Amino acid sequence: MTEHSTARRGFVAGAIAGMAGLAATPALAAAITSRAVVGAPDEIWLQGLTGKHRQYFDVNLLDVRALARVGNFIDVYAEAYDMKDADINVIFGAHGAATAMMLNDAMWDRHELGRRNNVTDATSRLPARRNPFATGAMSVARLQERGVRFIVCMRSIRRLSGDLAGPHGTPEQLRSELLANLLPGVTPVPAAIVATNRAQEAGLTYVYIG
Repeated sequence: MTEHSTARRGFVAGAIAGMAGLAATPALAAAITSRAVVGAPDEIWLQGLTGKHRQYFDVNLLDVRALARVGNFIDVYAEAYDMKDADINVIFGAHGAATAMMLNDAMWDRHELGRRNNVTDATSRLPARRNPFATGAMSVARLQERGVRFIVCMRSIRRLSGDLAGPHGTPEQLRSELLANLLPGVTPVPAAIVATNRAQEAGLTYVYIG
């Protein structure tokens, strides 16, 4: 047996032993396995889920009711089952109509997203020029404080950038602009439909809001 063959066998044996050790830490093993696939997205939004109850909300609705339903899910577990927020993992997967919910005030103003989506400002009763879902009692920020993770579909971002293309730039330019102006903590994913599958494979149950 050559020195090269012996070294290679030692490497393979070490790698197998290393992976066996990772079996005791499923989240870490899954993360490393994902990165081992060339070009695979970084699925940080699926990492470190340690809650007893895990729920994926597939959201295609631009309405505060979508956020309220998620809040209600967490509240009922707290009230009826004495669960803390830390006992529950929730992922909010925005796509389609809900994509605008994930964008900051600058994008709502620049691209008149309130007018485009028939969303009015609660005070002025005019088309909203700021994202009314970003902050407040029932909002993205409030749910993030309670541990909810937000993701947004890149294909929906691409469709929206195509719809907005014109005086403000090309679809490619607008796609970059939209991605640069997501709300803090929102993670873009390749496609909501694939994220749904990935979440279910990771053990999250599924609810559609649309």
